[in-house]
Amino acid sequence: MSDSGNWSRGYPVSEAYPSSWHGFQSPAHLRAICALMGVAWEVGPETPLSILEVGCGTGYTGLTLAAANPHWQVIGLDYNPAHIGEARSLAAEAGLANARFLELDLADLDGSELDALPEFDLITVHGVWSWVADAVREGVLRLIKQRLKVGGLVFMGYNALPGAAGGLGLARLVRGAIQSVDTAAEGMAVAAGRVQRLVAAEPSHLPPSGWRSLITGEIKGARPGYVLHEFMTEHWRPSFHADVAAAMESVRCEYVGSATIDENFPHMSLTAPQRELWDEAREPRSRELIFDLCVARAFRRDVYVRGLRRVPREPAVESLWLASATHAMGEAVLKSQAGEAQLPPALVHAVRGALAEGPHTVGALRALPGCGNATPSELLALLVGSGCAVPLWRIPGAGADWQQAVGRARRFNEVAARRLAPHGIGSGQLSLAAPALGGGMSVTAMELALARLLGEPPQPGLDAGDPHDPVTLLVNQLLPPGLQPEPPVWAELRRVVGSILQERLPAWKALEMI
Repeated sequence: MSDSGNWSRGYPVSEAYPSSWHGFQSPAHLRAICALMGVAWEVGPETPLSILEVGCGTGYTGLTLAAANPHWQVIGLDYNPAHIGEARSLAAEAGLANARFLELDLADLDGSELDALPEFDLITVHGVWSWVADAVREGVLRLIKQRLKVGGLVFMGYNALPGAAGGLGLARLVRGAIQSVDTAAEGMAVAAGRVQRLVAAEPSHLPPSGWRSLITGEIKGARPGYVLHEFMTEHWRPSFHADVAAAMESVRCEYVGSATIDENFPHMSLTAPQRELWDEAREPRSRELIFDLCVARAFRRDVYVRGLRRVPREPAVESLWLASATHAMGEAVLKSQAGEAQLPPALVHAVRGALAEGPHTVGALRALPGCGNATPSELLALLVGSGCAVPLWRIPGAGADWQQAVGRARRFNEVAARRLAPHGIGSGQLSLAAPALGGGMSVTAMELALARLLGEPPQPGLDAGDPHDPVTLLVNQLLPPGLQPEPPVWAELRRVVGSILQERLPAWKALEMI
């Protein structure tokens, strides 16, 4: 299979990379990480941020940010013209003039073309570094060096060693299978057969991983663009943290911490013997290597700053505002690299009750009964890491542009739901743009489609006295016309929709997303 001409620089371009939103890229989340690590990032609700997304794909992340923040300027770069065309189309339909998308090859970006870009408060490089040639990596560094503001942040997401080492042989095997036939679909079938037989043969160097599960079919519903992105690039190379940190230091950027919030707390992810070794390693990069050797993950989400300045950590964390992400009842679980841990019931009960009434600062939550035993930093990590709460960018209703922002965000959500989540059936990391969050609330494709229906004028019968009628009517609207699912499927759809209405809808309304 031949995917493209020389212009692609060895990266697959026959399928668009799937649209997706990742909350760890949002400025509100990154501001919380900086506070957690005691690092200054002097931005606030009224700061007119300038944001660059390197490798923007079809622009969904940048458009979510632009929709929620009328006074921000967001630029996305990608070298695939199909990606840029789709991003511009979505921006035009949603009426987002503060989002621009440029078709550029970073390997060649220099001189007047580079100088024409503005300076940025935040540059995100997610899912790029591990998949591109050295010339493109050098272009990324050149861009950061010349266009990142003093005090600005860089988010760098990449496949990390040693956790990703087990994928090297698998990637070579799958890529060879795909190239041996005429189409990617045929190649994936050939690769799946080979990998399944290898797994049965108990190979020494094909350990369990998400990649292996993706090929064998244990992970369902993977979209073609994602599969090709993972396996068909000529240049896929995972990196040690120390090597990425050295590259970033060459452009005067220093490591802040991990955007995966629990990873900033070794006691949440390491066993006692592992923590002892971590404590003994005084040099920061040695500590990061020990951490990477001990945790079972293959992807790092690193945050860097140009000009690291320390601030008192606990006061900075206490001043952060949090909002409810869900009104779900019952236990709350923190998923860390070490596994799952249940949050103290007294803490969960107190926090959920408070957040159900409205946003609170971390300091105010810590003053609640049952919450005082956690430090401000631990409370932030527990609440955000468990999905109970999300960091706010600004208080709902605040600011002269609030109503404009709400209207723009809702329009974008409606357009995105119509284009990306037809009928609401399926899965995916999508979002509801939310001005209060300065970005988006993570949702599934079904939740995005359902939010669109709930934002439309009420349908006949939705206000009927029978509490089951709204669920039934919404399920019928989500399903493609004429589709009659089997009773077990129908029952599961009703359960999921009912759960969304009970647990997610109140949080959406509180933040004026619908």
